[in-house]
Amino acid sequence: MLEPQGRLSIYDIVRPPTGFVLDCLIATTYTTSLDTVLSLPAAMLADIPGIGRRTAGVFTATELAALRRVCDRTAIFCQGAAIHPASDLPSAVIEAETMVHEVVAPNKGAFHPKVWVMQFKHGENQRTALRVVVMSRNITEDRSWDAGLVLDSKPSPGAEKPNDLGLLLRSLAGLCIRPLDQARRDLLTELAAKVERARWKTPDKIGIPTFHLTGDAPGRVWVQPQSERLAIISPFLSTSAVAALARTTRACPFILSRPDALAQCWPHIGKTFDRHMVLTPPGEPVEAPRPTGLHAKILLWENRSKTRLAIGSMNATAAAIGGRNVEFMASFDCTAAIGEGGIDALLERRGLGMALEDFEPDPMVPQEAKPFDDRPARSALLDAKLHLECDQAETGWTVTLVAASGDAQIDALLPNLRFRPATLASSRGAACGAALAAGNSARFPGTLELAEITGFTVFEADGPDGLIAFVLNLEVRGIEGDARRNAALKALLPDQQTFSLFLRILLGDFHSLETSIGGGDGGSATVDWQAGGHMGLLEMLVRCAADDPDRLKSVEQTLDALGVDQLSEVTTPEFRDLWSTVLAIARDKP
Repeated sequence: MLEPQGRLSIYDIVRPPTGFVLDCLIATTYTTSLDTVLSLPAAMLADIPGIGRRTAGVFTATELAALRRVCDRTAIFCQGAAIHPASDLPSAVIEAETMVHEVVAPNKGAFHPKVWVMQFKHGENQRTALRVVVMSRNITEDRSWDAGLVLDSKPSPGAEKPNDLGLLLRSLAGLCIRPLDQARRDLLTELAAKVERARWKTPDKIGIPTFHLTGDAPGRVWVQPQSERLAIISPFLSTSAVAALARTTRACPFILSRPDALAQCWPHIGKTFDRHMVLTPPGEPVEAPRPTGLHAKILLWENRSKTRLAIGSMNATAAAIGGRNVEFMASFDCTAAIGEGGIDALLERRGLGMALEDFEPDPMVPQEAKPFDDRPARSALLDAKLHLECDQAETGWTVTLVAASGDAQIDALLPNLRFRPATLASSRGAACGAALAAGNSARFPGTLELAEITGFTVFEADGPDGLIAFVLNLEVRGIEGDARRNAALKALLPDQQTFSLFLRILLGDFHSLETSIGGGDGGSATVDWQAGGHMGLLEMLVRCAADDPDRLKSVEQTLDALGVDQLSEVTTPEFRDLWSTVLAIARDKP
């Protein structure tokens, strides 16, 4: 248990079980990266070992189809103003606007849970299965050492029994900064009911887990059980929180954290814990990147010959255990998994101990100054209730950043503040700090094409420790319906080959998805308009019309978005005849 060499990536987590496809995903995180968000859909649909981060500046028909297929049944909830920008983002990021939802914690702390809830459907009998992951990992490409618990549901559910996982899912809509659409509200309600009936297949020698949600309402704090021994693994610490946890136990065998956190709390930690440890991963081959730091959050305690473990998002800090932050943990009996040695067994060289070393701060080395905290500045921008106002001009569209209210702090906390759509290079940033501080609007210079306009708006400022950069997912006003999505679609499907692959994956041909990504050809595929090959488009369209009319409707909307002229360029007359026939049959179907 907790072997440092046993690793999963976030792309492994979403990979469906054999015979299943992913139906929907709900994920909560503190931060997320737009690059990672765009990389996830292909991993959600295809069983491709080693799939990972997309290539910067490249976005294929494969990735676009995967994104379009999953976006309506995917929702990622993150702390407001905690979205990481990325370079060379494609116009397809417009598709992800409805997937990423910024939230605020009700007790004025951080929204910090790291929980994924997935539903899979069997390809033949439509049987469903759930997977829940409780972890310390954000939805980013961070290389830190994280930890988590992966649970798959058993085939038959049990009686309904309310739990904190269902409570978390039901609370998400109410925490959103912008109203959540009804379809995703219904999805949250559906999944909440299912996780409260699910029976879980636990890892070997692990007990049935209990879920713990804190910070969702006043008074909802972490209550640490009394124990004989307690160990703490946490990258961030505060003296008051560590002291509160230590008061629940008779002995503290070890604490594992980052060097700066240990040094900061050393006056208390040094005399309370038997050992003080930091992560030092063993050397590995060059092709296996090493973790760059500790990010796991774990509590272990022993009482009456039993050992329990709690794992999830909660640091040993006052905001986390005291209920200011929204946090999520899962606890379970791990007595059999950890063995007779109990907590001490983790420190053996064959287990976690191989990646640890003892730490004691050097009194001659001054403590590092705390980094600049830009969270108040980000909060000030959130409080301004910004949106983008667009107006059509002769040569494109003008874009204006509009604030509902001003705050003089904005210009002071975020010096030289500028903004830009996430699809544009950093050099295109436009000044906005003085205008927003006064409650005025800031117009972006020049005009933009529809495919360049996205609600994902990058803000950059010159902080005392360097560049401050983050993204807000703002409402875009002044442009009708799906016009921006359609413009992006046209830009990314220039020829028959890319369109053919796009359509196949949209219809569910995940074999083509695996082949195109696994083959390293950048998403190329043989154009196969007729029946034949792996599965001809005729057969796929007929099957879609019979079994999945909603998916056929989505395909119809996509083809309509391309328009007659571009559809003629990316398809053959034979395909257009075939499509008209299938569509007519579907419409006549009772």
